[in-house]
Amino acid sequence: MAAVDQIGQDRGGIEGIVDSILEEYGGVQGMLFLVPSLVLLAGIVFYPMVVNGLVLSFQDFTLNPNAADPFVGLENYQYWLLGSGQALFLFSVKVTVLYELLVVPFDLVVALGAALLMNEKFELPGLGIETRAFWRGLMLAGYASPAIAAGLTWGIMEQAAEYGIVYQAATMFFDVPASGGITGNRPWAFWGVVIAKVWRDFGFMYVVFLAGVQSIPSALYEISKVDGANPIQRFRYITLPHLRTVIVTVVMIRTVFTVGKLAIPLATTQGGPVNYTRVLGLVIFDVAFGEWALGRAAALGMLFAVSIIPLILIWIKTETEDY
Repeated sequence: MAAVDQIGQDRGGIEGIVDSILEEYGGVQGMLFLVPSLVLLAGIVFYPMVVNGLVLSFQDFTLNPNAADPFVGLENYQYWLLGSGQALFLFSVKVTVLYELLVVPFDLVVALGAALLMNEKFELPGLGIETRAFWRGLMLAGYASPAIAAGLTWGIMEQAAEYGIVYQAATMFFDVPASGGITGNRPWAFWGVVIAKVWRDFGFMYVVFLAGVQSIPSALYEISKVDGANPIQRFRYITLPHLRTVIVTVVMIRTVFTVGKLAIPLATTQGGPVNYTRVLGLVIFDVAFGEWALGRAAALGMLFAVSIIPLILIWIKTETEDY
């Protein structure tokens, strides 16, 4: 990259920038190979976001085909930033940030622990056969489940009813009100959503971590055992350094892709009780398809898109750095 930048500086101006881009991507032929992907991205991502999303955010849009959709300028943005929607907007932002700060670290811990465990050889008691492959596949049960189905199932298990096994387990250690169960009471509802989300999504990190652990030479562990290293030392000085790049990359991917997901909160608590689990994506969904205020929902969606740009830039930066 430094050499390419130097070429651009030496030639100067627009011509130098064009030359540096061509040099980076393998000349004109390399750029032509990118055209199909760019066209696909333009049709799937940029057109809906810029044309449908941005333009819609400046309109008082309705689904009535005979009704006019007047241009209202920045009125929709003013509603969220300065108007009567400000309180809900700020509260949903706080809920979303807290949701991210809990889900992603828990995902990391559970997935890494599962990967380390599934890398070990063990047998099912009484059968005398190696069952690691079975348990490795079972770890992906949550990730293979539809998010809505997983959220509905956890919502049932967290109720104080016949099938509320999660509620029954929680009452063994905590005083959870029977009226509403976990999903209907603060602060239990938030933790119920977090647990459901971690169970549903940790499989992605688990697969990547398992592949990373398997790529570590076993000779390093054997040598460390001879030197007297205990399991904690082997994890700290062998496993973590080898997985550092993988961990940073996967955490950034999970952070970016978790922030906009609303299926689990929607299916588990519907944003309740009293907006307590109403993440920003769920607010956009409710405003758009509950209140049919599509212009306001589009404005909030654009604010949401702008807010995650720093996360995407950090992600891109981590992809180009060595750890």
